Amino acid sequence: MAEIPVIQVLNKEHYFAQKLVSLPNEVPYSDLAPSSLRLKTKVLSLTSNNLTYTKLGFLLNLWDVHPLPPTTPAPYNDASKYGLINAWGYMEVLESTHPSVEKGSYLWGYVPIGTLAQDLEVKNANVAGQVLVTSEYRKHIMPIYNRYLVISPSAGLAEEIEKKTNSPAYEALVRIMFETAYLMNRFAMPGDSKELVHPGMDPRIPWEPETADLSGATVICFAPGSKVGMCFAHQLKQNRPRAKPVRVVAATSEVSQPFVEETSLYDEIVLSTSSPTEFLSKLGVQSGDKVVLIDFGGRGKVGARWTTEIKEAGYSNLLQVGIGQEISETSQADVLELFSTGNPSMLMNANDMRNRAMELVGEKEYFDELNEAWLELKKQGFKGFQVNWGEGMEAVEKGWDSICKSEIKTSVGLAYKL
Repeated sequence: MAEIPVIQVLNKEHYFAQKLVSLPNEVPYSDLAPSSLRLKTKVLSLTSNNLTYTKLGFLLNLWDVHPLPPTTPAPYNDASKYGLINAWGYMEVLESTHPSVEKGSYLWGYVPIGTLAQDLEVKNANVAGQVLVTSEYRKHIMPIYNRYLVISPSAGLAEEIEKKTNSPAYEALVRIMFETAYLMNRFAMPGDSKELVHPGMDPRIPWEPETADLSGATVICFAPGSKVGMCFAHQLKQNRPRAKPVRVVAATSEVSQPFVEETSLYDEIVLSTSSPTEFLSKLGVQSGDKVVLIDFGGRGKVGARWTTEIKEAGYSNLLQVGIGQEISETSQADVLELFSTGNPSMLMNANDMRNRAMELVGEKEYFDELNEAWLELKKQGFKGFQVNWGEGMEAVEKGWDSICKSEIKTSVGLAYKL
């Protein structure tokens, strides 16, 4: 008898609440269409990033990536109110009618949270070992969510997943965060202005070489223990041959401070509750010196508070960058109001940075260099960072609740085998 698939369904406005829904009428599956893959999520990660997707999903079409299945029972079949959000991880290829992807392979990328198999029409990318989704309902989705890495059955990934090793967990938890940080360091704020790309969704917002220049800057990171924050600090230290900042500062909560210190990634550590002007004065930062504030999802609007106080103190060379969202359950109306009335900053977007970087250096060259840098970080890992494996959708349900309640330490990453 076929296994009854289970999916996680969320209320789009109140996504801290979740429901695991069984779909007995989805099996057995129908015949697979040509040039298609039948995929089932095998490994996924849960991070604060998942909640960013739920918060901004209505703006970025992320609720459309994995639509509600047709047999979803009431009331959860109301797509105006409920939906499926996504995670990063691996899907197993259960069946294939695509000549370049064999059954038993794995795809790394954007995966649904659940055990329901999905069929995707794909084509080969211009880079070997990658495919692009061409299914009609996914054509309006950002390209970053439609590109998947293909892992051969002979690569030994199945054994790694079965043993729940750190390697597939790091791929699910950190890889996309690393790429975002890599893009920021390598292309959005590069050491060479010839490699500068616009980092945001709206290219009409000015982004000039002098704006992006980090030479001699004091870079202050909020949520420095986040995975993307740690990756960015790592890149500034190890993958930046020139135009270096004078210091990289972690503005952290008291709870996260011990872990942030253990990472050894930052030159200075300050509590985010501190006075920013007193801290800058203590460092000897002058009013005309460049200060870069990068918010990776700091809590309690700490980035906005620091920005206001630093501006009011007369620091004239200030750059604000947004790259993450704090953990909160925010209505769509409040999200729109926040974007319209919040402190102005450059909101960086990984999809747009990647697209522009590939245009600049070439698609193959981009992924070759990215992969080399990623493997170096994965080999090193993060000091003090611990992977916690769970198994099954009930474990995912508990993990989601724990993240929403802010019960997960910054030093812990949640990976799941389904």
